Amino acid sequence: MSHKVEQHSQIGPAFETATTEPIIPAAQGRTLNWLLLSEATILIDHDVQKARERLERAIKKAWLVGPPGLPQPALDPNVPLRIQVTSLPGWRLEGRAWLDDPVLHWEASEIECLCKPWTPLSKTLASVATTQFRVKIEIWAEDLVRLWGSDNQWAALQRVGH
Repeated sequence: MSHKVEQHSQIGPAFETATTEPIIPAAQGRTLNWLLLSEATILIDHDVQKARERLERAIKKAWLVGPPGLPQPALDPNVPLRIQVTSLPGWRLEGRAWLDDPVLHWEASEIECLCKPWTPLSKTLASVATTQFRVKIEIWAEDLVRLWGSDNQWAALQRVGH
């Protein structure tokens, strides 16, 4: 099944249209695309601390995919980890500085980030203060296998049951 998805980035003016195919089939006809931090950690390494360190380093360089969206296929081997950070309703993510030293809440799959109240870009005021929030973060499942995995991890991804 092919899906037409428009991606509207809350980070910048990037707009793109992508035709995507579900990548990882899951049980009961569901598709695994985005994983919680805890699910990603388990798949990276059996040593939780080592897996968290690897994932945190990758998140610092990650590409943000605006929700709701699916990333383009990673045809270039230099494509970094892709993440989706979902801000609270009425708020938009502010910049990327908060990714330089991410504060992750592993069990809740949240990251602390700076947000501003949502306003149309034409009316954005620089004087509006940013506020720090804990918001949902998800990891693109395909990237785990591409960056750290082996063929055996495809089977593990299917068993996650997301």
